[in-house]
Amino acid sequence: MSSTSEATSQASDAGEGRGKEHRQGEEAAQPRERGRGERGFRPDIQGLRAIAVSLVVIYHVYPSALPGGFAGVDVFFVISGYLITGHLWRTCKKTGRLSLADFWGRRARRLIPAAALVLAVTWGVSYLVLPSTQLADTAAQIRASALYFQNWQLAGEAVNYLQSGSAATPVQHFWSLSVEEQFYLVWPLLFGLALLTARYWPGRSRAADAPHAVGTKVAYRTVLALTAALVAASLAYSVYDTHANEAQAYFVTTTRMWELGAGGLLALLPAGISDRLGRLGWLGWAGLALIIASQFVLTGSTPFPGWIALLPVVGTLALIAGGSSQGRLGPWRLTSARPLSFLGDISYSLYLWHFPVIVLWTAWHGKGPGLVSGPILILASVILAWLTKITVEDRIRLAPFIARHRWRSLSTALAAVVPVTLVMAFLVAQPGPWNGRLGPGYPGAASLADKLAPIPDKPVLPPPDKLKVPTYWAEGCLQAEHVAAVKTCYFGDTKNPTLKIALVGDSMAGNWWAPLAQIATQEHWELITELHATCAWTATQLYDPVNKGAYPTCYQWGVSLLSDLITTVRPDVVITSEIASETSLAHPASGPQASADVGAGMATYWRQLQDHGIGVIAMRETPITGMNDPACVAKYGMDTQPCAVPTSKAVSTDPPSTYANRDLGGTVPVINMNSLICGPALCPAVVGNVLVYMDSHHLTQSYAQTLTPYLRDKLTGVLDKTLPAAKRSALS
Repeated sequence: MSSTSEATSQASDAGEGRGKEHRQGEEAAQPRERGRGERGFRPDIQGLRAIAVSLVVIYHVYPSALPGGFAGVDVFFVISGYLITGHLWRTCKKTGRLSLADFWGRRARRLIPAAALVLAVTWGVSYLVLPSTQLADTAAQIRASALYFQNWQLAGEAVNYLQSGSAATPVQHFWSLSVEEQFYLVWPLLFGLALLTARYWPGRSRAADAPHAVGTKVAYRTVLALTAALVAASLAYSVYDTHANEAQAYFVTTTRMWELGAGGLLALLPAGISDRLGRLGWLGWAGLALIIASQFVLTGSTPFPGWIALLPVVGTLALIAGGSSQGRLGPWRLTSARPLSFLGDISYSLYLWHFPVIVLWTAWHGKGPGLVSGPILILASVILAWLTKITVEDRIRLAPFIARHRWRSLSTALAAVVPVTLVMAFLVAQPGPWNGRLGPGYPGAASLADKLAPIPDKPVLPPPDKLKVPTYWAEGCLQAEHVAAVKTCYFGDTKNPTLKIALVGDSMAGNWWAPLAQIATQEHWELITELHATCAWTATQLYDPVNKGAYPTCYQWGVSLLSDLITTVRPDVVITSEIASETSLAHPASGPQASADVGAGMATYWRQLQDHGIGVIAMRETPITGMNDPACVAKYGMDTQPCAVPTSKAVSTDPPSTYANRDLGGTVPVINMNSLICGPALCPAVVGNVLVYMDSHHLTQSYAQTLTPYLRDKLTGVLDKTLPAAKRSALS
């Protein structure tokens, strides 16, 4: 789930961080700091950019080699905050005013043309090599990336159970650019507020001999106070939100602003303090050590950002503070080396290109980078970045016709129209989800149940790129992951039912909603659903796979559900199921003991239902293929053999329901339908011309409906044993 960011290249009074060969016509930058707000070009910061982008690229090519490489994002955030704040303060101090149009124009011509180029090219290649199932998501994220709100879109998808498991798009890394652009939009307003405060500060009128000095001092104190307050508030919220909702917290601007603000605080340090820090070369080495340590202390399972993000942030602050040439024994010779300076110069374009290159190559080749292909992909990204730097970035950023006019600078933002127009044309033309019915030639489960002779191949239904979620899901009857309240929905005959059936469990229990809804309508049953995403119904405290810790809301939901079933719903029979994989087990590591623990908690609830005269029927956990079946089918078409998974791998031999049934002495019947989903040797992605899965484990509603007659037969055989005697006689 971890992605990356790129800081903008800004330094010197012009706010454009580039090497000496690119400062055409500008005053030569000073190699050393000259006091607060008078900092010159820092070649060591170019090297720091190179280190940050290298961490990010290596992480995306070989994530196991650099498990904390995603923290390169945080390094970039600090650099951006430091450089932008320094540029804004120097402008305010020198002129006593701030032109938002000029500031935003600089950012626009610096960032948007290159980003628009990469997005447009990425969409063109994506259309050719990505499975059709991924094109809509990719188009939507390219649009969000071009308009710089992608981080919020990803935050919404991260907490959306329908999309949280979606494959990464080639532009997912643009989320951090969105954070920075939002920072650039807001940050100048703090300085504008500080200038207004200085203008109307009472002390200014009493110092007629030095009004500018008084105004500068007031503005400085104001912006320093505002920055410190924002950093403190954002850090506190980051700690809270990372604990409460890590998936969302990773992307949102409110949890990341403090990192950029921390760089801003460093830029605002008084001259005396910054000069003393600059002479502490050991501080630069300590900062570099912290950045390197973060690459191995942090992993993909570390709750992030939160307080642990202080590790790369503090390291970057220390390296900036003590990493200049003032610290004679510091690391500036390393960070100013020509190879690092080159990478630093192209770091923005390298960041833009590297992830699309990796993702699109993987989609075309069928597997991720290897020992040989990895370095080739990195080299290709560097070449593309260099070409983009010299032909797009520098040409537009340094063009006198554009650079000398603020409104022409702002107009470069129109480059974003190109990728937005391309993807909008695709999105508008997309048909809605498939709403048809299966006809002749689409037997589905019958081809396994009745061992039908080979049937003629027909177009797979539902089409892999036009899937829709089951009706109960679309109607909001699947409770969200971190909500403890019970969500009850009613289907079938709700007025005069002959039987009340409650379907209980997680979304895997929801696999049986479609056939049960058909049976309920035909038999005049009332079908009641009480389903919760990623939460097995067990009295055992579960492990939360999203926040990687305790899962109290799941436990609270389970307790509330038991009470609701016994006191309010009062069904005749509860049908229950859950996922068999480790994502819902009691321990972060899978294994028999985890399944046994979950099963024991399930038996606890089942026993209490039985004690209150409510029958229980368990559905054996359905297979998990471990792959995105629709994407695979979209890629290979009628040749679905590459999409088949060995049955021994997909079907759990001892899932929790097995242990629960043993604990209750076999008094709860367990219906096993897996032989109608998988064959003896393989679990195919398509059975009887019908697509089986809508992802790696949720059945398509169409395939689930083909299971209806077989589930009816199974239920008929066990209901007589499950229902109380009075109810059996009433049904007969």
